[in-house]
Amino acid sequence: MVLTRWPLIALVALGMASTTATAQQPRGGLLARVGAYVDAWERELGSVVADEDYQQTVKRQQRLGAIDRARRPAVETRRLTSEFTLVHFDEGLAEWLGFRHVKRVDDRPVNDGGPRLNQLMNDASLSWRERWRRVRDLSAVFNLGSISRDFNVPTFALAALRTGRHVRFSFSTPRADRLDGTTLTLIEFNERSRPSLVTGSGGRDVPLRGKVWVDAADGRVRRTELTLRDRLYIPTSEPGDAPMQDDLLTSRLTVVFGPDAQVGTWVPVEMREQYDSSNGEQTLGRATYSNYRRFRTGGRVVGPELQR
Repeated sequence: MVLTRWPLIALVALGMASTTATAQQPRGGLLARVGAYVDAWERELGSVVADEDYQQTVKRQQRLGAIDRARRPAVETRRLTSEFTLVHFDEGLAEWLGFRHVKRVDDRPVNDGGPRLNQLMNDASLSWRERWRRVRDLSAVFNLGSISRDFNVPTFALAALRTGRHVRFSFSTPRADRLDGTTLTLIEFNERSRPSLVTGSGGRDVPLRGKVWVDAADGRVRRTELTLRDRLYIPTSEPGDAPMQDDLLTSRLTVVFGPDAQVGTWVPVEMREQYDSSNGEQTLGRATYSNYRRFRTGGRVVGPELQR
């Protein structure tokens, strides 16, 4: 079987995700502190850019079939050298989007003949949704493997932790947990609202499940972990037959935060991703972040006000 390209798309970028509450959520205490911290953190990091060194690896097992083996190597690797920042949209959702500006692929300069970020953001002929979609797609254009994904940025899990998004999720009772020799507070969360922030094959909902480790005193995020599961359905040729359930895809995205003296706050220092398909393909990624610096006020693409 030739592997079908598997889409995992963040619908938050299109403003299609409902914010209807499905359960009563605690409005005070630690969760409120975490939300306030994330809201302020995104505003603060909106004037910061970092260097990203991103290594991706795809491994394919032999059982994919002789035809597919002839077309696809057993192992592929790719290294992306990029700049990463947060882009704010004042329209629509008025939220932040992590943006990866790829500069080099496998140490070769990228042909920058395509649209630049500033061009997209200032193109009055495009709706805000179309600008958001194109900016999001620019970050994902060099991803390796058969899994089409646009949420593999280190800030994506924070979408669940913004104050305005708490109503979409159920949260566990916070509990103490040791992480790298430090006692932190662990909160687990599950997405309950539909449509979900991420959609998978055929546009089906792929609800987020995750964990966040925080400092209880001020809500500072120290680590995030996301898990998503989706199935690929193959249409049948016979009228009236139900689609055939084929491959199971499990996705995991973990981000570690650390202090940075240059910008005076905690920032992503490492992102790890793993995508396991039951058809035998595995995609691994590891990105590290360094050289955080603020850019001049005149370099802002849009205003920093966060509405939600």
